[in-house]
Amino acid sequence: MAIEPPTSYNPDLVPTPPRGFPTPVPRRGRGGAVLAGVAGLVVGGLLVGGAWLLLGDDGVSSSPISAPERISGYMRYGDAAEAVDREKGKEVGDRHRDWDQRSSERLSAAHDGAGAFVQSYTDEGLEQSFTVEAVRAPAPYPPYAPYSDPEYLRMERPVEELREFGDVGCLVRNDTSQSYVTSCVRTDDDLTVQITHVGGDLLDDPEAVAKLVDAAWQELS
Repeated sequence: MAIEPPTSYNPDLVPTPPRGFPTPVPRRGRGGAVLAGVAGLVVGGLLVGGAWLLLGDDGVSSSPISAPERISGYMRYGDAAEAVDREKGKEVGDRHRDWDQRSSERLSAAHDGAGAFVQSYTDEGLEQSFTVEAVRAPAPYPPYAPYSDPEYLRMERPVEELREFGDVGCLVRNDTSQSYVTSCVRTDDDLTVQITHVGGDLLDDPEAVAKLVDAAWQELS
């Protein structure tokens, strides 16, 4: 039996244009869960090639790599959409699968044909969401965060900063009213796992996102 969709669920929503950098990402409420997930995937499809720093040939492997069905209780976005709304959810699910597949091909091509996938995940209520980008290749670590002087800007923290949680490095963006995670990454000589396009309450919790990176890493390594 399909789960009753929340009153705010509307799988016919079309993506909004991505916000320009450096406008902070607004806190996403529950009503915009599906829109946030779709828009995040659009940005992922357009920008995934530029989200990774240039790599050399060392450690690159063409061995296939597959996205887990679940990561820490989160399920693939397409599957979740179908569970919420069996009729309209299939259209949404198929669209997400297509976008994830196309993004996966781009990520692999950006790394000389390395095994790679891009997969969007969400909870059963479509309230929290994120995208996992995994590739059989190393990446520079720690990730780069540009310098800014918080004292000059009259801020408590730099505009962008690196926060590390064990083996995971997260890039966090700050403004005068909020902080939010833009990406978290873990890498070694032959595997890189990164989470981007975070939505819902996870947006404000880089440590929780870092734990999801570790969970994905354990599934893939």
